[in-house]
Amino acid sequence: MAGIYIHIPFCKKACFYCDFHFSVSFQQKDEVVASLIKELKERKNFIGQEEVKTIYFGGGTPSVLSAGNISEILKEVYAQYTVNDNAEITFECNPDDLSKEYLVGLKECGVNRLSIGIQSLNDESLTWMNRSHNVTQALQAIDSAAAFGFRDMSIDLIYGIPMLTEDEWRQTLKRALAMPINHLSAYSLTLEENTPYNKLVEQKKYKKPNDDDASRHFEILLEEIKLAGWEHYEVSNFCKAGNYSKHNTAYWQNVKYLGIGPSAHSFDGRGRHWNVRSNKEYIQKTQAGESVSESEELSTKDIVNETLLTGLRTKWGVNLAEVKEQYEYDIAATNQTQIMEWQQKDWLEMKDGVLRLRADGFLFADYIASELFVL
Repeated sequence: MAGIYIHIPFCKKACFYCDFHFSVSFQQKDEVVASLIKELKERKNFIGQEEVKTIYFGGGTPSVLSAGNISEILKEVYAQYTVNDNAEITFECNPDDLSKEYLVGLKECGVNRLSIGIQSLNDESLTWMNRSHNVTQALQAIDSAAAFGFRDMSIDLIYGIPMLTEDEWRQTLKRALAMPINHLSAYSLTLEENTPYNKLVEQKKYKKPNDDDASRHFEILLEEIKLAGWEHYEVSNFCKAGNYSKHNTAYWQNVKYLGIGPSAHSFDGRGRHWNVRSNKEYIQKTQAGESVSESEELSTKDIVNETLLTGLRTKWGVNLAEVKEQYEYDIAATNQTQIMEWQQKDWLEMKDGVLRLRADGFLFADYIASELFVL
């Protein structure tokens, strides 16, 4: 199996904490769409004859495109690739873009899963983040999408915001989990270097995120998820029983995927590939028939380390026997003392040859993985 990721590099407004690649100018929108279609044709051999089981529109904000644009892009995917009849087709969108007409258009295109960037259910926080919607629009978008037959819906929420109290966060979660959704992604606010947020913090105009507050918010998140009977299947991802994001789960399990669009990344099983991070350069290179990507071959050490980094973030953990067989590296024997220490702290568990994080360990997922890395 394989996946296709399509990056739409436009947003109506710049969320001041975001460092993803996007533009708030739509002057090149038609040219980018044409280039996406051209890249889909030119890179059709990247995943060989493997069947495409997931298609993911990310960004940026894909919902700034018309339903007609999305239909054009998907038609090209189906023309060039073997797509599974039951493929998961996820579409990231902002609540204020989800008019009834637009939802109908997405349905007709074949989109069957929405990922809605709500981020907060507090208008003050939304204004602070420079979001383009308010709470009322967010709630209306969810209800409209459900009314039009979207059964697979995910929302994004952000915690660790300096003004966010524990009680407000708990109430946000209760409200969110009562919505007609089956998936939730929750991320801790981070201070990225090349963002307006970072500049404002440096100028002492804004507070930076507080790690202790974020940790407490994460604990509240786990409490509310458990009360709702949902699954915690990846550090930042939660769902009703079995409603995992198939596309993102494939990433974490090292499945092959093709990234289309400026700044998009790809993985072919042995190497990483990344496209130019410029709309102008992407258009020029694509239209000239030139390669838009660079690449690096991963060593066995790199692959083992990535397996640890992504696998330990999920409920499925890392199968130590498989790593030892495929890459001749014995994680358990090499890190026996460290693993025993983390087991005693209740951060890790080892069962049937699989190493998994416990609830308390999820707070330290990246640190634990890095300490187990092959050096």
